[in-house]
Amino acid sequence: MFDWKRVSRTVIAPHAASPRVLRLRDGRLIAAAETARGIRVFAAEDDGAVWRDVGRGSFAPDLTCANPELFELPDGVVLLAYRAIGKRDDGFYTSLRISAGDGETFAPHSVVAEYTEPDGGFRGVWEPCLGMLEGELTCFYANDSTLVTPMQNIESKRWNGEAWVDRTVICDGRMHDSRDGMPVWTELGNGGYALVIEATHLRREAGRHPFVICLLTSADGREWSEPREIYIPSGEGSKAGAPWIAETKGGRLVVSFQTDENKAVKGDRTSVMKTMISNGTPADELDASDFSPAEVVFDVPEDAGALWTAVYSDGETLFASAGTPEGAVMKKIPLGRL
Repeated sequence: MFDWKRVSRTVIAPHAASPRVLRLRDGRLIAAAETARGIRVFAAEDDGAVWRDVGRGSFAPDLTCANPELFELPDGVVLLAYRAIGKRDDGFYTSLRISAGDGETFAPHSVVAEYTEPDGGFRGVWEPCLGMLEGELTCFYANDSTLVTPMQNIESKRWNGEAWVDRTVICDGRMHDSRDGMPVWTELGNGGYALVIEATHLRREAGRHPFVICLLTSADGREWSEPREIYIPSGEGSKAGAPWIAETKGGRLVVSFQTDENKAVKGDRTSVMKTMISNGTPADELDASDFSPAEVVFDVPEDAGALWTAVYSDGETLFASAGTPEGAVMKKIPLGRL
């Protein structure tokens, strides 16, 4: 369906991970990625054939910064969301932060959420994803702080112009015995919304899959459906996680994720990026049978991975990105081929 093997890859940045690509309204193509110097921002030349590092995107030098995500506001301001975590004297600190700028130069903007785990446990807030929900800037994220839940929630907050407010639980993992995580959502062309997550509810069932990909849908972005499985990896103990979602002009949904289902050695380190596309069935009716077979995007050695993946559509082109042994890489394919 995608024929990724015929598409050449471009290195956005060596020694970088978790790349995210965004086409700005003025035509510029930018990316953000994790590096040893925090989140860095990259600008493309020749529509992505060549990339240059244009500056910093994170502003927490005493913390480990990861999970970048880019979003352009209606007024042209570009936001970069990321997590910032680290050990402190009073415990393990996690936060979700926003930088704002013109697409190349950024400055600190706000803190979406922050928690400190007094026992030093690796719990907190993760994976911010920005969008407009009924005209309001909204951030979805995963929250497993012990101050909030014994499992993990998918939550949202909205920006009221001065602060992030109205913490709302979108999906409560306790309700279906699942550590739901890594939420990515998008507004659909029909005015509804779709959300993909990784879920752990099949970890004790036949196959013992640590993670599978689930889809939730909503008419208004406030009330959401129950998660439904759209990808279960093959093979005992295999997992599929870290999903992303984009919509084509024709209303078909493209979902990416990383999976170890074809690897002898299981785990994130050896997982590879795959994508699949829906057949045009309305989002609120989709199930696993409505998607094409999943296809590998980036070829990597058997003992390596293509990790923390993303897909993005600018309406004309589908971009796929991941972290590989080469660094942060990207492929693109015209949507007319799909």
